[in-house]
Order: sequence, then structure tokens, then C-alpha cells
Amino acid sequence: MNKIDVYTSSTCPYCIKAKKLLSSLKLEYTEHNVDDDFDGMCEELSTTFGKQIQTVPQIIINGHYVGGYTDLEAMYKSGKLKEILN
Repeated sequence: MNKIDVYTSSTCPYCIKAKKLLSSLKLEYTEHNVDDDFDGMCEELSTTFGKQIQTVPQIIINGHYVGGYTDLEAMYKSGKLKEILN
């Protein structure tokens, strides 16, 4: 089973697109709404993945940092998404 975490905010159109893409692929994910602690999410993920994170969505699949919606879409279109899925 895949472990997919999607960090979102309630007003983000790219968050909606990311969730739609994952759902269309029949992939279950855990949504973490960060409206109440956006800065905490940025700090935690920046530390964990060694990247400066300042936007949502942030997508992690099976421990692999994917990035945002456009990164997810590019991985899907190129076939690289299959490589990190179980």
C-alpha cells in the first residue's frame, strides 16, 4: 500500500488539482490542511527534505519528496510516478 501525504490549504487551486489527479489514479492519500500552521509545515518539511518549502501543495509519496502539483503532473506524464508507487 502506498503512503501518500498531501499538505494543502483550503484556498489553493493547485491543491485541488493535485487531489483530483491522485483520485483519478485511484490513489488514496492523507490530506494535511495547514491553514492553521503553514509556517510550521514549511519549517518541518524544509528540515526533513533539505529544500526551501514555501508553498502548497506539498506531496510526499512513499517517503519520496515529489513537490507541488506541477511536479506531480510531470512525474505522471513522464511515467516516473509509477517508479515510486508500490
